[in-house]
Amino acid sequence: MKTEQNIRDFSLRLIYILVWFEILWAIVFLIGIVFQWSGLTDQLAVAFFGSGFSAIIVLVALVLLNVAANLNIISKAQVAKIGETEVVKTKRRSFIKVISIAAGLVIIIVISLWLAEWNLYRTKKNEALAKIESITDSKLMEEAMFLIANDGEINELSRIRDALSTMIQSGARLSLIFPIKTRGTDVYYELTAWWHTGIDDDGIKISEAGLTRFVPYPKERKSYEKLINGDIDNFSETHGGKLRVFKMTESESGKIILLIDTSRRLDYARDSFY
Repeated sequence: MKTEQNIRDFSLRLIYILVWFEILWAIVFLIGIVFQWSGLTDQLAVAFFGSGFSAIIVLVALVLLNVAANLNIISKAQVAKIGETEVVKTKRRSFIKVISIAAGLVIIIVISLWLAEWNLYRTKKNEALAKIESITDSKLMEEAMFLIANDGEINELSRIRDALSTMIQSGARLSLIFPIKTRGTDVYYELTAWWHTGIDDDGIKISEAGLTRFVPYPKERKSYEKLINGDIDNFSETHGGKLRVFKMTESESGKIILLIDTSRRLDYARDSFY
C-alpha cells in the first residue's frame, strides 16, 4: 500500500503543477493575443501551443494514474479491514512551491521564445543586408544615381528598381529612397514596386512623377536621421510583423537609400529556410 500512496502523492503534486502551468500558460497566451506578439516561425509557434496541449494530455494521464492509485489503496484497505484512510493535509509552503514550479516552467518557455525571436531577428537582418550589399556597387545602382542626378525619366528608374529586385530576389519588397532638391532642400521620396501615375508615364521626369515623400515610422526616426546625416550607413527596425532594413549607398553621382521591407517570420521545412 505504501507504493500506491507514494504514487498517489507524487501524481497529485504533478497535477497541481500542471494545473497551475495551464492557468499561467493561458494568461500568457491571452496577453500575446492582446499585444499581437510576433508569430516567429511556424515551428516555434507550434512549440508554444504544443506545450500547452501536451500538458493537458499529461494532466489527463496523471489524473487517471491518481484515480487508479486511490482505488487500489481503497481496495487494499477494505481487504485489510482498515477503518479510514489517512487524510493528507496540504501545507501552505507546498502550495506556494507548486505555483512557483509552474510559473518557472512558463518563464522558461517565454524566455526560450524570446531568445529564438532575437536570433531570428538577427538572421533576417543579416540576410537582408547581405542582399542589399550585393547590389550597392553594381552598374545598375550607378545608372539609378545618374538618372536621379539628371532628373531622368521615371519609367527608366522604375525598370532599374525591378532589375535590382530581381538580382536579389526580393520582388516588391525593395524600395528606392532618394533626395530631390526642392527649393534648395533635399526632400526624400520613395519609389516602390506598385508606383504608378494612372496615366501614360512615358517621358515623365522623376521630379514631375508625383512620387510619395518618404516618412519613417516613429521608431525609425532617430536612426533615419543618423542615416541621412552620414553617422551610420545602415539600420533595421521592426514594425508589427515586418522587418525593415535600410542601407545608404553613395557615389559621385548621388546617393540612394535601399529599403527591404520583409516579414519577421522565417518558415522552414526540415533544414531549408525560405
